[in-house]
Amino acid sequence: MAVPEIERRWIDKFQENLSIVRKVAGWTTQQLADELGVARQTVSNLETGKSPMTKLQYLALRTVFNAEIAERENRDLARVIKTLVDDPMQNDAAVGDAASGGDAAEGGASERPVDADRSPEGDRAADDDTKRGRKSTATNRQMTGAAMRILTAATGALASGAAAGALAFLLFPDGKSGR
Repeated sequence: MAVPEIERRWIDKFQENLSIVRKVAGWTTQQLADELGVARQTVSNLETGKSPMTKLQYLALRTVFNAEIAERENRDLARVIKTLVDDPMQNDAAVGDAASGGDAAEGGASERPVDADRSPEGDRAADDDTKRGRKSTATNRQMTGAAMRILTAATGALASGAAAGALAFLLFPDGKSGR
């Protein structure tokens, strides 16, 4: 399954900054590889760009770094990830919306001028689409970004163990696994 463009850009932005993020976490390449359960060369190839990062690798890395943030209350690491990865991606999405007339997620610039979105006709068309239950490309892009943030937060919570404990309690309130 192909990764949507906005997710690919998010993953690429994370990969560009992986070396910095790892160093702020205070880890060597080998320590990060051990955390992930991969070879040191795999992490090195991701950091140097020799191998493109997959969505699964991105999620694993975000989970590992979120666990580090939660366990050690590493605010510097959280700030670096937010500053180098999350904020620029949110800004890129906003700039892409304005520059392309809202069609950036479809792989290119809009056929219509940017000002067309501000015309009464454009507003009526958007209202008609909304009434019919269709979402605009910009709304879809915002939802994808929100989904990535939620997924990242959820994987971090699961890695911290707190959510896993709550889930286990909900599934097995009597403390027995049902075996």
